[in-house]
Amino acid sequence: MAIQNKKILSIAILASLLVFSFTVSSSTAISFAQRDGSSGGGNQAAAQNSQEGNNDSESGVSQSSSSSQSSECLSEGSTEGSCNNVSVQANQNGNDEEQPRRDAAVTPESESPPAADQATAVPASASVSCGEVIKQSVKLTSNLDCKTDGIIIGADGITVDLNGHTITGPGVSTSKVGAMLSDKDNVNIIGPGIIENFQAGVLNTGGQDDKISAVTFTQNQIGSFNTGAARTTIEDNLFFSNNIGVASHSSTDTHLITNLFKSNDLAGATFVNSATNEVSFNTIQGSVSGLFFDGQSSDNTVNANNILNNKGVDINNANGLPLNVNNNQFNDNNCKISVPVGLCLGK
Repeated sequence: MAIQNKKILSIAILASLLVFSFTVSSSTAISFAQRDGSSGGGNQAAAQNSQEGNNDSESGVSQSSSSSQSSECLSEGSTEGSCNNVSVQANQNGNDEEQPRRDAAVTPESESPPAADQATAVPASASVSCGEVIKQSVKLTSNLDCKTDGIIIGADGITVDLNGHTITGPGVSTSKVGAMLSDKDNVNIIGPGIIENFQAGVLNTGGQDDKISAVTFTQNQIGSFNTGAARTTIEDNLFFSNNIGVASHSSTDTHLITNLFKSNDLAGATFVNSATNEVSFNTIQGSVSGLFFDGQSSDNTVNANNILNNKGVDINNANGLPLNVNNNQFNDNNCKISVPVGLCLGK
């Protein structure tokens, strides 16, 4: 494949990512609204959605929108801001369609949030409702089939144990999220368990020191989406048949370690305006692009990954940008095709 074709291919991949209907901006506001009733309780997430008309389109992300976005965002001389005008849309949950409630609520009937020692306690088995705000460590006791967002993390320092269960969403063309972390720190989301059929399986906006491990992400638009996050660990997860496995926007010090990516349509993992991240010991197969860094992503380290049998480029550093420009380091990676050449072991 010619180098020019490789460039066009990766531009289309990244552009498709940027036209997803969630965006990150300084004006984004996320508020929590408490449900009525004392026994079925829990809370609902409510947020202003400024682009409702676009979110409910049946077509989702199209290749034609990819082409137009690529010319706007990724052309030579584009600014950093133009490639990161992505906004998070946390929809109002349950306004149009009431979601069935579980028998028991996770959130205690208290006007004040749990104390720090309660939040970090060993997860307790509990019934959880779709769209519920989780404020203490929990272990799921059943599957969730959601027309709204899945769960919303409402406190720092808690653990959500999927305990072998599945959280299913209403479709990738909606703006719904399987697990939402908004400015929440030291949160653990652990499997085994499955998060499927959401626009984002996990959306981490502005959180620090969070960890996602042993979770299977499948049939989402993006499996795990970090934006404005720091020191996130994404470890020992499976990303199967998503549009993009992992996406990082304006995030730092992500540790993407020992994950398996297979048959994610556009890309295994993409990094936009993201610095000092580590990608090590992962296997990435069956995507158009295996691993992509844009020109504003610098000082990243990529070590000992198996990135093979992808349909286009296995490793793409900013469409061929020399490594001494963005200072990304590639060592001992088993791959066949890289841009620029020389990033694969023995090539």
